[in-house]
Amino acid sequence: MCMNRQFYKSFSLALFVLLTAAASAQVNKISGTITDADSGEPIPFANVFFASTSIGISSDMEGKFVLQNFPNGKYDFTVAYVGYEPFQQAFEFNGSEYRLTIKLKTEEVKLQEVVIKADTTGWAQNFAIFKRSFLGETQNAAKCTILNPRDIHLYFDRQARVLVAHANKPIVVENKALGYTIQWYLQQFELNYAEGRLAIFGFPSFQLLTPKGNAEAKRWMRERERAYYGSVTHFIRSLGKESLTEEKFRVRKFYQVPNRKRPSDEFLNQKISYFRNRAMSGEKIIIGKTDSLRYYMELRNEPKLADSVASADLRLKEIMTNASEVNYTGMLKVDFLGEREEVNYAKSQGRTAIKHQTSVMHFLVPGLKIYENGYYQNAYDVFFEWYWAWSEKISDMLPYDYSPPTKK
Repeated sequence: MCMNRQFYKSFSLALFVLLTAAASAQVNKISGTITDADSGEPIPFANVFFASTSIGISSDMEGKFVLQNFPNGKYDFTVAYVGYEPFQQAFEFNGSEYRLTIKLKTEEVKLQEVVIKADTTGWAQNFAIFKRSFLGETQNAAKCTILNPRDIHLYFDRQARVLVAHANKPIVVENKALGYTIQWYLQQFELNYAEGRLAIFGFPSFQLLTPKGNAEAKRWMRERERAYYGSVTHFIRSLGKESLTEEKFRVRKFYQVPNRKRPSDEFLNQKISYFRNRAMSGEKIIIGKTDSLRYYMELRNEPKLADSVASADLRLKEIMTNASEVNYTGMLKVDFLGEREEVNYAKSQGRTAIKHQTSVMHFLVPGLKIYENGYYQNAYDVFFEWYWAWSEKISDMLPYDYSPPTKK
């Protein structure tokens, strides 16, 4: 499975004027004006935000905006307005200032075919599957509500066994477990049963909910802290700080090697054919535990590859070129020893034993850039299996500007 908070797209009609502030000022700021690309008229009340954060504002009546005094790091600066193509560009901030002039292009009507093809008769069933895949199945998912479900167009291709979703408005999620309203601008949702793969691409904007009282506010703080520790963001920040051990992460090389318990396909097919032919001829066969049709068919169902984990922990210099770049290709097994996995995950794996949170991280190419706020680039070059593939969904997602309380 893979899930991605980042979405990159360039627009030729966006004009940038970049001004870098003096380093001594140490004030992060981005400001500018948003206009219609055709008419040149200002666009008021456009949503201006850093994706995957709670940092955002609306443009004023003249299409102007200012965001400032936010933490260092890299962010996906985003402008979204109904009826226009969204604008997004990544910026790195370290006492930096940017001034932009953004010309939004009218969005082409692309959803008409999807709406016509949508499974209206099977919508409820498809939505239940979408909701479970999108929000997740953690304990927080039960406290999340999609507020505009009918804005989501769903289509299930029975022949290909693929469920896809589209939305021409942001999907609005109220997360009463963590205290956020999330607007998710969906770019792709594809659940492929044939390949066992889930892909969700888009960019979210977070807004803080108002707690009913001190008790709810404290509960949200506790749940945010619980969701943070052991998350991908926590891991990326720990890599950059060179504090994996202190943050209770254990990292080892992970391989998939030929399964020695499984003979070759050629051998298995010969055995299966042999026993089938004897059975069809009516010949009586003395069936043994390790020499029967059933035995060889069960062997054929065994995976061709078996998991193998290195015994020694990896040192940071074996993973990182420096504090801001991962120079590793392949798979890593990441154990978080600071918290046990959720019971729901153990159940999804068909077991009752509760273990530490264990994930597999695939690095497709070397040179992954990481930043102090937990941002990593290019996110398309990384995907996850095991616990993170199950837990890193909308219901447990925190904005990049979240930081847990300092431990005393």
